[in-house]
Amino acid sequence: PWLLTQVLRKDWGFKGFVMSDWGGVHSTAPAIAAGLDQQSGYPFDQREYLGADLRQALEKGDVSAQALDQMVSRILYAMFRHGLFDNPVTEAPYDLPPALLAKSAQTTRMDAEEALVLLKNEGAVLPLSPAVRRVVVIGGHADKGVLSGGGASSVYPKGGNAVPGIKPTYWPGPVVYYPSSPLEALRKEMPNATFEFVDGTDPVAAAVAARTADVAIVFVTQWAGESFDVSLTLADNQDSLIAAVADANPKTAVVLESGGPVLTSWANKVGAIVAAWYPGTSGGEAIANVLTGKVNPSGHLPATFPRSLDQLPKPSALNKGDTVYGEGAAVGYKWFDRNKHDPAFPFGHGLSYTSFGYSGLTARPDADGISATFVVRNTGKRRGMDVAQVYVAGEGWEAPKRLGAYHKVDLAPGKSQRVTVAIDPRLLATFDGASNSWKIAAGTYQVMLGTSSREILGTVPVTLSARELPVGWRPAK
Repeated sequence: PWLLTQVLRKDWGFKGFVMSDWGGVHSTAPAIAAGLDQQSGYPFDQREYLGADLRQALEKGDVSAQALDQMVSRILYAMFRHGLFDNPVTEAPYDLPPALLAKSAQTTRMDAEEALVLLKNEGAVLPLSPAVRRVVVIGGHADKGVLSGGGASSVYPKGGNAVPGIKPTYWPGPVVYYPSSPLEALRKEMPNATFEFVDGTDPVAAAVAARTADVAIVFVTQWAGESFDVSLTLADNQDSLIAAVADANPKTAVVLESGGPVLTSWANKVGAIVAAWYPGTSGGEAIANVLTGKVNPSGHLPATFPRSLDQLPKPSALNKGDTVYGEGAAVGYKWFDRNKHDPAFPFGHGLSYTSFGYSGLTARPDADGISATFVVRNTGKRRGMDVAQVYVAGEGWEAPKRLGAYHKVDLAPGKSQRVTVAIDPRLLATFDGASNSWKIAAGTYQVMLGTSSREILGTVPVTLSARELPVGWRPAK
């Protein structure tokens, strides 16, 4: 009851309903008393606890009619809130209208283009020059499509699985490749170039093909899904594949299709690296647009890429039973900062085909927290977007600094924009369990402007008075 009733509903003011995850219900009356409103995926539970068992619990008095009314009212609230009675769903066709599919394809492509992160680009390997005449594309089933995540995130695309039969073919799979081929998209964008595809299963054969190419592009994949942990090491000898190709051709670009960070022991050997994540049903087109420069990359890392496993809070193999996360709130980039680890690629990192300059950082206290203002200028020759990041440091925190705010700008060459961001006061506070409140200590805080958690371009001090915020505090806007 504490988590779902006190924290979720009372402290945070949540008015909707709580639905279980599959396999997450183990009782009827105790689950309802704890705050559950709906059982989901009951075939994965031991019993249908909120079916016939609920009727029996009502008859016995273990669950009151008032409790049932409250469960139903929360579900109805969400349905009314989202217009399901005013605009009911009357049909759910398996084949969506062509216009809707086309619009969705455009949306997912544009989202992927802004999410792709250019991690490295030495020697201007990217964007691919119009003068490039011979390109070898290697691995990752790039001739067929792009990888998607497993479990509940998996979507069965129009056109079917582009690479069927990869194990697991059932839960937690299947492994699905969306039929959006980066190779075919590149061919469309570069009609004057000759392309060769090598599947990458033989590093020696891939190196031979790369040796005579103007540019080699290696696609590597790391599938992830529900119910299991994923190694940070690329599977199927893909690290050796990259190393062999890079040794044969220094103009090698690597495209990573993964659900998160991976180890990149080969990073110093290649010219360019693009983190494409799981780029969606139009991912092939999005990747090709970024590689060719039709789209200027603007994504920044939402997670830290470690240089080695020993930089992690728990680098050992999985243990049985409970796992204690002793790092507390010092997760992600904060762990790396606190322990002075040098990551392969830091949180917030992301390159562009243009360049940006930052200046004029000022900061002051305001009614809600801290307001920071600065100027971003496109100092390069291409239009591009960048994500300015504002970090803040205080005394006695779990780590040297916290991300306070960020803002994405879109600028033509030579143009600048004055940006003001607000730092939420809860990011300046520590939570006090005894008083159930956020407490901001009086003192001087450092406000930092950067392009990643490790690239700090300017710092200014701000003095704050002591302040206490109720647990359910929300910004006025």
